[in-house]
Amino acid sequence: MARNFPADTRGQRALEELYEKETKSQIAWFLKREKVKKDYPGQIVTPAQIAETPVPKLKDVLPSHLMEKISRIQASQEKSKVYAKTPTEMMPVKEQFIEPLPDMFPADQPTQRILYDGISKEGNGRAKYLQTRNKLDLEDKYRYPVLSSMEYGWGQTELIKHMSAQVGQKRRGRVKIVEESFYRRNGIPFTHCSDML
Repeated sequence: MARNFPADTRGQRALEELYEKETKSQIAWFLKREKVKKDYPGQIVTPAQIAETPVPKLKDVLPSHLMEKISRIQASQEKSKVYAKTPTEMMPVKEQFIEPLPDMFPADQPTQRILYDGISKEGNGRAKYLQTRNKLDLEDKYRYPVLSSMEYGWGQTELIKHMSAQVGQKRRGRVKIVEESFYRRNGIPFTHCSDML
């Protein structure tokens, strides 16, 4: 069964106003009826008499301690309205828009010159510029890891260069580093399982 309710805020506000209006009318009817009962005790009250009766004032209906609380709240609201209208609040505030730093470091001058030298179709210009930028390490291109996949090797370029120089690996080959840091050379130790046999 489909729900039948307003999904937009305008419809919700309209419903809220209807509920509030209904509640106010119920309270007003109750207060009028109670006043008529006090004015005409023991008599049958007609709806016309209830409708003609004015709504009693709050101080006549509520106890004194509640009226004191309401008067304090109203006084504080009036003070806040006075403070809001002071000229210091009305002055326009200049917002300084601080532009965030770009994710990538800017390219150096020789690399930027490659961008405007020739066309991509011939392997120059933008194509050559992208190739030279691709040769840089990620830490030299970006200020911080932009993607979550960059976080895994971030800050380990010196270790990778050192390890690859020792073993003679390729530039991006990290297999040996993973082998040496995560796997044991002597196999899986079974000494803790000997008691179970």
